Amino acid sequence: MRQKLLFVADFSISEQDVRENLYRFAPYDVDVDIVEIPMGADENERAQYILKTETAGPEWFTPPAELLEKAAGADIIVTDFVAIGSRVIEAAKRLKLIGVTRSGVENVNLACAGEHGVAVVCSPGRVAAPVADYTVGMIIAESRNIARSSLTANGGSWVVRFRNYPYSHNLADKTVGIIGYGAIGQMVAERLRAFGCRIIAYENYMPAEKVRALGAEPVSLDRLLETSDFITIHARLSEESRGMLGREEFRRMKPSAFFINTARAGLIDEDALIEVLRDHRIAGAALDVFSHEPINPDNPLLKLDNVTLTPHLAGTTSNVAGNSIAVLLKDLDRYFRGEPMVHVRRG
Repeated sequence: MRQKLLFVADFSISEQDVRENLYRFAPYDVDVDIVEIPMGADENERAQYILKTETAGPEWFTPPAELLEKAAGADIIVTDFVAIGSRVIEAAKRLKLIGVTRSGVENVNLACAGEHGVAVVCSPGRVAAPVADYTVGMIIAESRNIARSSLTANGGSWVVRFRNYPYSHNLADKTVGIIGYGAIGQMVAERLRAFGCRIIAYENYMPAEKVRALGAEPVSLDRLLETSDFITIHARLSEESRGMLGREEFRRMKPSAFFINTARAGLIDEDALIEVLRDHRIAGAALDVFSHEPINPDNPLLKLDNVTLTPHLAGTTSNVAGNSIAVLLKDLDRYFRGEPMVHVRRG
């Protein structure tokens, strides 16, 4: 009997994106249906939707009738950002599997899925390469004042030295501390080794021997903070990791050090980072994620002279849809073959 797969499209992976990738499902005994959920009228509303889901989970979202109606006949639901809460899961009486085309599953009610015998799988690494590329770009942009000098040049000024000039070095022989040595952290390390950087890493969920085998020196968080020239965070956001870098941690950094966050805003205390940047206790920071998105107009970060800011773009590339579906299909292939799936998430 053919199974039914409902693909919940959104602004990130649109209905057109799904249709262009339907050929990927051809080898399987499955009929694909699509429902597109707008998730807001503009970029600001979409950013607020994502941030609220990341912080509050999926239950705040009221699923539209069309989603509930189509979910009722689905054996499999695939989603990107659209929330799959208890109302969707309970409406989908035949549901066996939820696939998320991202590494995070904050938009799925894992507990409810488990109670109904529904497996949940995600797609780790689907934007690992784009985020790793972007992270290296942010390191160079902030430490070498690329964005800052572009702004001044566009404004008619020819500024060649900025406040961080004493720390504006080339990357060779610099120590880069990576917090979270998963897929993205490893790709960042691979790219930075080509610049001649020394890589150290703090990773709670991997044996030190494996971290070492993957090209980084395993260290404690304190040592990483105290010795790194650049610190970039790539840990998964969880209750344990939320706010893992606060005032005490930022004050352990060297005055010449730069901090980069292309992961999740919730991993750090944003106010504590603002404090050390304002007081010039560290050289600078480059941030792609914020405690409120879009960033509030009165956020003190906007007035600082030692920070590079971008609007949550690190994982955004024109080919993200195909990459995401291809990564998820590795586990869907196992599912259709009756084999154990790899990237299963549980509540």
